[in-house]
Amino acid sequence: MSIWDYLKYTPRMFYKRGAMPLYFVFFVTENCNAHCSHCLLGQRTEWVKDELTIDEIEKVSASMGDMLFFTPTGGEPFIRKDLAEIVHIFKVNNHAANVGIPTNGSLTGRIVETTETMLRQNPNIDLHIDVSIDGIGEDHDRIRNTPGLFDKAVRTYKELRRLEKHYPNFSVCVQITVSALNQDRLLPLYDYLGKELGVNTVFTLLTRGEPADPMTKDFDITRYEELHRALERDNKARILSGYYKMPFSDVLNAKRIVRPRIIAKTVRENRYQIPCYAGTLGGAMFSRGQVLPCEVRPDRVIGNVRDYDYDFGKVWFSQRADEMRRDIRETKCFCTYECFLTVNILFNPLVLPQVFKEYLALKAAKVRHRISPLEAGQPHAADASGPQS
Repeated sequence: MSIWDYLKYTPRMFYKRGAMPLYFVFFVTENCNAHCSHCLLGQRTEWVKDELTIDEIEKVSASMGDMLFFTPTGGEPFIRKDLAEIVHIFKVNNHAANVGIPTNGSLTGRIVETTETMLRQNPNIDLHIDVSIDGIGEDHDRIRNTPGLFDKAVRTYKELRRLEKHYPNFSVCVQITVSALNQDRLLPLYDYLGKELGVNTVFTLLTRGEPADPMTKDFDITRYEELHRALERDNKARILSGYYKMPFSDVLNAKRIVRPRIIAKTVRENRYQIPCYAGTLGGAMFSRGQVLPCEVRPDRVIGNVRDYDYDFGKVWFSQRADEMRRDIRETKCFCTYECFLTVNILFNPLVLPQVFKEYLALKAAKVRHRISPLEAGQPHAADASGPQS
């Protein structure tokens, strides 16, 4: 994508009234072939059968505006055989600039084939696939209650890295969901990812919502902070590349340094830190058409597109939606949801100086690396000590 495809959204930093979602999370399916203890949808046990069809999705997309970030998620999104078609619809209708898709990595052949199809159909899309790896070997399988899943996820990651070499606008990342089940082994896991798999981009999700096993939320935030000190150090040392195949890559990399600090402070203080733009710049839709400001509060469904002739705008600008936006604003709603914290950070002029500071640090690190590239070593998470970031 061009720089303009990103810059055209900058007015929304200052004026948000009347906005359609710039960050849209679409649960293309709520079904999954894993049984993760930390799953946001883990309380749901029945297989969903009446999900939006491709024709219904086309109608909804056609009624929406342009979007900066589009995240087709699940469930396991690659269960849907028409995932590539869904992405193409949002690319054509909504000019989705940045598409990020999470996966448990279980369906290697389909994931690789579908990813290549998306890249061929949308040659100017910035596409990222995030493969979930939460532990090493059987640890990962136990956390996700799915035997053999670790080996499949590793195989999928390796195959996608091979595909990455052929498409300049495609990258594959490893996503670690931090919970009480893996918090004591995060640094060894990071060591493994770097030294054994050659992973060059790592980011985290913190267990949220109402997971299948409520105990997974009983985590120690200091463990999360330890891992992020290691990630920050290795990003600044150019051991991790982070985003590098798209315009403003280092702005997003800087945001990924600022965001965990806000998340950690939110957890420690259990209170609001920055304004939330869910319901304005961020929006979500479940697989059967339920529209809501944020996936973390499924009780806040605004309405179903099936009841509004698939006109998203009629749902989004309804009286109920206005009431929810006012409630989010007046109650100073807060959480640790990474996706919407992205827009909360990037579209808040008061937070941007923090991002700019880290952006300059990353740029300086790039210069140092060009001058003396041999100084960049291998990640060594066990050395992640030092002052709190």
